[in-house]
Amino acid sequence: MTEYLPQILAALFGTIAFGFLLAMFPARARKITVDVLVVGLIGYIIYSNTVNRAPAPEPTPFAQAVDIEALNNLAVQNDGRLKSFSSFSRKMMRFVSGRHSIAGQPHAFTYMDMMFRPKAYEDADVIYVKHKDLRGMITDTLLAENAAEHSVLESFMESGLIAPSLLKRPSVTDLLDRLERDLITTNKQVGFVRSALTVSDARTLANNLRVVPPPSGDDHAAWFLIGDALPASAAPHDHTHSGVQRSSGIPGMPADTTANINTNWNKLGSAWQAQDADAANAALASLAGALRSVAPTLYPPDDKLELESWYFRNYSMTWIWVVYLAAMIPLLIGFVYKWRGANMIGIAFFLVAFALHTTSLGIRWHLSGRIPNSNMFEAIAAATWFGGVIAFVLEFIVRKTTMRNLFFLGSAAASMTASMCSSFMPVTLASDIDNIMPILLHNVWLYIHTNMIIASYCTIAIAAVTALLYLRDRIGGSRPDHAVLGGAGSLVMSNHPSAKFVRGDNASTAAVLDGATMVMMEFSFVTLWAGLVMGAIWADQSWGRPWGWDPKEVFALNTFIIFLLLVHVRFKVKDKGLWTAILAVIGCGVMLFNWIVINFVITGLHSYA
Repeated sequence: MTEYLPQILAALFGTIAFGFLLAMFPARARKITVDVLVVGLIGYIIYSNTVNRAPAPEPTPFAQAVDIEALNNLAVQNDGRLKSFSSFSRKMMRFVSGRHSIAGQPHAFTYMDMMFRPKAYEDADVIYVKHKDLRGMITDTLLAENAAEHSVLESFMESGLIAPSLLKRPSVTDLLDRLERDLITTNKQVGFVRSALTVSDARTLANNLRVVPPPSGDDHAAWFLIGDALPASAAPHDHTHSGVQRSSGIPGMPADTTANINTNWNKLGSAWQAQDADAANAALASLAGALRSVAPTLYPPDDKLELESWYFRNYSMTWIWVVYLAAMIPLLIGFVYKWRGANMIGIAFFLVAFALHTTSLGIRWHLSGRIPNSNMFEAIAAATWFGGVIAFVLEFIVRKTTMRNLFFLGSAAASMTASMCSSFMPVTLASDIDNIMPILLHNVWLYIHTNMIIASYCTIAIAAVTALLYLRDRIGGSRPDHAVLGGAGSLVMSNHPSAKFVRGDNASTAAVLDGATMVMMEFSFVTLWAGLVMGAIWADQSWGRPWGWDPKEVFALNTFIIFLLLVHVRFKVKDKGLWTAILAVIGCGVMLFNWIVINFVITGLHSYA
């Protein structure tokens, strides 16, 4: 994330400068300018991450003829859980080539091809170098010795993909050695590149292939590598290239089963190297049957493996941002132009999007066997789902007030943004399903603490949406106004004369937006405080102290302090609506800093979250 810091700072200062310039425009022109810029920004982000991508090349005839489904439905033990080969290979290949698909091939095919035909990839652009500064230094080094054509290096600077043979040149190796010694600036960047080289090695790929269940049927025992089932006396089909480590066999496995696995593995390797798809498919089917027969009771059901393969093949369902966008647009039109038909269309799309969102989380829960909120990808998905649930509850409460549909709008905007981030940054926000850390198991306070915190984070984001709409309204020249009794207070005392904005008695748009912002801010204030207290209880039980000044603890507290300031500022300032909106946006910024920078840049006890 640090490579984006210059762009973030430039955007921040550009926004401030634009604000001063915007103040010189007439009121109506200011509102139109802001609308056009927001729509243009969203359109640019979508275009640059979807439409403006180079088309994937056509896979080779052999790659198209291999039965990928049979390969995908093999079970692999990795990181303490059983995965489909599809999800396992996807994770491993992400370490190598980032978000890119090599030669238009499925990840499962590329994994096997790299293992059986490593020489085919030595001069192919398969290693992803994420950081542009490091790309530039590697490019300068290669240019200095004329080691590659300019077109190759230009492509590398654009895509980040480079051939292993170029990274293994002595000059580049020396450069990486030197940069690795800089523990603050470039050590981590170089570590990613060297990890990619290591993972792409045929021996590493083979020695991570735990596809043989324990013959004992013990579901707590580790699965065996494919090489463990190949006796040392067996003649390897291509030992150097496959990298499979021979052993004395697997204890307790019948000799005929060992021979069957050995024969089919060698047939698969030979057929793969000969690019004989029919023979490879036959060997693959026989090998899959032999592996499943070792301990049938331990093997995951076919439907579960197929579901996991489908889930990851469909980008972990992160494409639901499109449906949330389809909901957000008519909801926004309905609010601005008071168009009931647009509101109904927006609500219909929101229901579909939320149903898909719920399905996505349900699939992850089914596959992992736990609540899906243990890593960054899951926390974002769970937070926005909680935001949707809260929006449904609040919409039911305010269904007869002027605030109706605003919470659907805020939830749709927050969920769309979060899903876009997950979709467009699959390396940073990896959607892999792994086991939860042992320290996080079997503690009810943890589950309550985590869910309270992430729920508060989404309500903070929804509050920022209505706050930004308030600021847009004020930029457009609307008179200062606010919800006199606050948000929830106005709902409780809806018959009070000061709560006329709830009933619609000549209510201004500014008062309605301020009331909606206050409802979400008050909800966030309570849930964030409850989450902090419950986190302290859990920390005291797990680590022996309720508070340790961990960076994430500190910035969660900072976010709460922003809301605490808001409560007091609202009592004192005259333009209550304006300062509430500003502090709501600042609070969202601090929350995002906590979630992004603390997790990806600053090391702490919560960095795994």
